[in-house]
Amino acid sequence: MKPDSPVQHKVVKNLIEAHSWLGLIISPLLFLVFWAGAVTLFHDEIAQWAITPHHPVDNTQADIPLVKLVEQKLAEYPVDQAGRFRINMPTELVPYYIFYFDVFGDAPQSDRQSMAILVDPKSGETVAGKDDFYLSQFIYRLHYNLDLPGGSYLIGVVTLIFLFALVSGIFIHARKLLKHFFLYRVDKQRRDKLLDLHTVVGVMTIPFTLMYALSGLILNLAIVFQLAFVVFIYQGDRQALFNDAGFNRTSEPRSETSLDMSNAFTLIEQTKQQSNFELRNIIFHHYGADNALVQVRGTDTVNFAQRDEVTYRVQDGTVMDKVNADNYNVFRQGRDVLVTLHFSNFAGLDIRILYFILAMAISAMIVTGNMLWINKRSAQRQSSQRSIAIVTAMTIGGCGGIIVATAVGFLCERLLPATLSGRSEWLVGCFVTSLLLVMLCSIKVTDIKRHLSQLLLLTSGILIITIVADWLLFSEQIIALWQSGYHGVIGIQVGMMLVTAVCLWTANKLGVSPRSQPAMVKNITPANG
Repeated sequence: MKPDSPVQHKVVKNLIEAHSWLGLIISPLLFLVFWAGAVTLFHDEIAQWAITPHHPVDNTQADIPLVKLVEQKLAEYPVDQAGRFRINMPTELVPYYIFYFDVFGDAPQSDRQSMAILVDPKSGETVAGKDDFYLSQFIYRLHYNLDLPGGSYLIGVVTLIFLFALVSGIFIHARKLLKHFFLYRVDKQRRDKLLDLHTVVGVMTIPFTLMYALSGLILNLAIVFQLAFVVFIYQGDRQALFNDAGFNRTSEPRSETSLDMSNAFTLIEQTKQQSNFELRNIIFHHYGADNALVQVRGTDTVNFAQRDEVTYRVQDGTVMDKVNADNYNVFRQGRDVLVTLHFSNFAGLDIRILYFILAMAISAMIVTGNMLWINKRSAQRQSSQRSIAIVTAMTIGGCGGIIVATAVGFLCERLLPATLSGRSEWLVGCFVTSLLLVMLCSIKVTDIKRHLSQLLLLTSGILIITIVADWLLFSEQIIALWQSGYHGVIGIQVGMMLVTAVCLWTANKLGVSPRSQPAMVKNITPANG
């Protein structure tokens, strides 16, 4: 077949059409995934910014022994000790213990409820529920499941379509990939500049987007692979699959004989002292019974994407199960590598900043792709004005609304009282309401550039108000936290100032001078874009 044969030309044309339509269909969700993913890279910094001004930790005091904290919390809450509960260790960014356990309700015969609390390691006080300061967790959930039941499967499907769009885009531009690798025409018409921006960003981020698409697809649609293995290889025995994959779970019922648990904390301390081991969390099974188990989990500080885990029988210190660099499971190791690459857990702040820039660039690529479609269709007389209006509303309202709603979320996280009942629901409600309002205001927009400029200015104003509120409400606490080594609060403020500067600069570039405004509005119509 000749390079420019009619058949090949038709195939390429159909591929371009499929690439455009698939991109349009998933663009709002894909923008949300990458935008939320970029913000999630600083999940712990955002958590520190939100929580520590309300509940600062006094580093001049010594930590309360963990055994005392555990016994204290088990006495405070009606914990179901027949199951298991987990404790996450304090970190440099989130300086609290996080207790996860199941509790019984107030009514007799009531069902168990999951509960997570933040505990000050110095005073032993329960400072808050884990979801009372919900912003960082909400944005993270938006990234992988839209904070909706079953949303991870929807995101998995979106990721699958994105993978196809990514591969098809490579084929579409393959012939000119090297020739026009860095081509960006600043002296041509607006459509040329949008096309060059879309192509250059797409080409430069190919390794990053391929990694994100493949890892996100596997992580979100893992249930599909599990079902295939369970049905065809393990004959329906799901637990056997989990055991072979290194996810062993105890099925032994709780013993009625009680046991002193002091040996469990001795085993934890011994494991913590091992070389190249950083303790992350511990899990107790059947706490207080003579068949109690304690699972100690941490990170190998030498090997890449390697988690170390050891499970002890508390009564005699017997090792029941062990996973480390010398005794690893291929399935679990592969998953850990994907998670480490996906969330950039393998390096420091510099890599996360690079990931953030790349994710923002891909978000811009998504918007420019839609703008190219709008420009092309607007120039065609037979194009449906309704479809153009819908895509414009999705692109400007959806993508712009997500940016504004994120800024509103930060403002609400700072201004909502820490003791407000249903605080997380208020935050989510404000986020969704602001997103819907921006989408409604973007339905019948004639001057797209001016509307984008206004949204960016609105975002800048909200972020500036948030920074001012920070210092008006918590200036003393912020200074004390900085002196104590907790730099996340001011770090997030610096990030907000940088985003504000970028928004103001972009708004200035998009803005229209009053003298030229009437002509601009007159020329930009749905008929000619």
